[in-house]
Amino acid sequence: MATLVTEICNQSLSRIGAKRLAYTGTTETDLDANTTLEAILCNLHYTQTRDSLLRSHWWRFASARADLVLDTETPSFEWDYQFILPEDFLRMKSIYENRFSDVNLDSYALEGTLLLTNESEMSIRYIRKVTDVTEFDPLFVDVLVLHLALKFIPALAGTKSESLMLDIKQDLKVLTSQVRAIDRQETNTIGQYDLNTWNDERYR
Repeated sequence: MATLVTEICNQSLSRIGAKRLAYTGTTETDLDANTTLEAILCNLHYTQTRDSLLRSHWWRFASARADLVLDTETPSFEWDYQFILPEDFLRMKSIYENRFSDVNLDSYALEGTLLLTNESEMSIRYIRKVTDVTEFDPLFVDVLVLHLALKFIPALAGTKSESLMLDIKQDLKVLTSQVRAIDRQETNTIGQYDLNTWNDERYR
């Protein structure tokens, strides 16, 4: 499993036959001291590609939950309350609803860093921004490597660009299917209090 951003970038660079980077930094991207074209491209594309990929799928390693903090201000119209989303919020999964509450799962709107609703309390499941590469799922790393490679190709692959692009897109298609299959096997998106109990079934 990758432990540095440089390792992930180097896997992408190796995939297209480009020059690898030496580890020289200690920051989040650990690339700052590199001034090569390869390093510039990694710095340019890494963070945006990572966050875009996190938003694109309900990755289990990036899943989180939070009780939202009520904002001191209220919406100008339409909604009664607004809550502050977590700083690491990237994508909504669901509002927590147990079977004894009156919360309407569809009764909210996301606007900027706020969640607007008519409910006076709000707990959510969401996808968070994960910056520590040691937390990444190995399959996420594999997908991220290929997405980065696609962005590096135009500047680094030269005459091999077209064939490399086709090969990587095909690999990405196969890998995405594997990710979805594993996700279906391992993920239960229903909370424990959303499940019907044996007692509930008796009264249907």
